[in-house]
Amino acid sequence: IELWNVYDRVSENLPRTNNSIEGWHNAFAQRVSIAHPTINKLTDKIRTEQSKFELDIALIRLGQQPEAKKTTYKKIEHRIKRLVDDYGNVDLGEYLKSLAVNVSI
Repeated sequence: IELWNVYDRVSENLPRTNNSIEGWHNAFAQRVSIAHPTINKLTDKIRTEQSKFELDIALIRLGQQPEAKKTTYKKIEHRIKRLVDDYGNVDLGEYLKSLAVNVSI
């Protein structure tokens, strides 16, 4: 259950959602482009995807930054992180209201 605890995930700078995984899966499904590919077509697409990941890893090792989050999402993440860090110093009701406002943006 600790893995599902968003408070702990935010305080440890881990993603709050699995949206990045869902986004990758949707993009990969579009690249495959058919609902039930043959094993050969699927294998080719997986190899192509692996090559892209290896290139991304090489670029990161060379010091290039991965694609950044949109500014809007960065701001929301920053506000939520500040709220989580200040959790023990504010009234629980205020804390929950503040989180609700930021999550619903």
